[in-house]
Amino acid sequence: MGRGKKLPVSAYDYAVFLGDYFDSWENEWPDQGENFKAICDFVREDTVHRKLLLGNHDWSYLSKTPHGAGVSGHQISHIDEIRKLLTENRDILDIAFECEANCPGGRLVFSHAGFSRTWVKSILNVFGILENHWSLSFLNEQWHMLSLNPHSEGFNFAFEELLDWYGFFSGSGNEITQGPLWIRPEALLKDAFYETQIVGHTEYCLGDFAVLRDKDINLNRMNTVIVADSNSHLIFDVIDTENLPGETISLLEFNKFYKRTLKQINDIKSQEFAKMDYSKESAMVQLTTAFGEKFAERYYRMFF
Repeated sequence: MGRGKKLPVSAYDYAVFLGDYFDSWENEWPDQGENFKAICDFVREDTVHRKLLLGNHDWSYLSKTPHGAGVSGHQISHIDEIRKLLTENRDILDIAFECEANCPGGRLVFSHAGFSRTWVKSILNVFGILENHWSLSFLNEQWHMLSLNPHSEGFNFAFEELLDWYGFFSGSGNEITQGPLWIRPEALLKDAFYETQIVGHTEYCLGDFAVLRDKDINLNRMNTVIVADSNSHLIFDVIDTENLPGETISLLEFNKFYKRTLKQINDIKSQEFAKMDYSKESAMVQLTTAFGEKFAERYYRMFF
């Protein structure tokens, strides 16, 4: 649903927040803190059907590893205030959530960035368990038990390190070693632990959810990643778990579509801004002609 849009409780079964509540590129402080407190109040009213998930920007204020704060937009001047808010609400802050859905695998898994098989194997090694003992409940339980004090017995450096940026080749997180706070859709599609996942983190959306589907590099199956973030961080709609959104598209075709659409939008923007009598109404006419009424307003809000 769009920013500021309200839906009756009867319109959905679950409300899931995908993380990154603290990001210096968007809301100014203290708006970020007030927004986060409002979200937490909303979630606490019904923690069964409302889920608050951790993002990499949020984790950067909690991690005690040497590189834990290494994230773009990290707000050093507000670290104590943000850490306090996150710590106070950590009891309702999870890493992931899943629900039954009409999709490959029979369940839809929500996290900030997604779960690769490679990362899950790393976690299994850290805790010394077999894959048949793995579950998202187990992961969330370990997260809530994790001490954020490096001097206490509950501190687990290896676990914390796997929640940090954990790459070797890609500074943006586009590799299969990355975890559910960092991995990018391209790497996730190649090595997904769950067949159908919904993520934020990567700003792929242009007007609707981006439903990406590609072949796994090792398994004889297709993985689906539904991306729900854009450069304006709008959430576009309600997901019907019985009828997942949009037509699936391969990453290659999506990249072609993305570049083509951005070029059209930028061409319209250049033409409109070159006019002496520029107005929103004039731009909307061109956007509507090119993309239809459904996306014209969204594209205007995102790019103009």
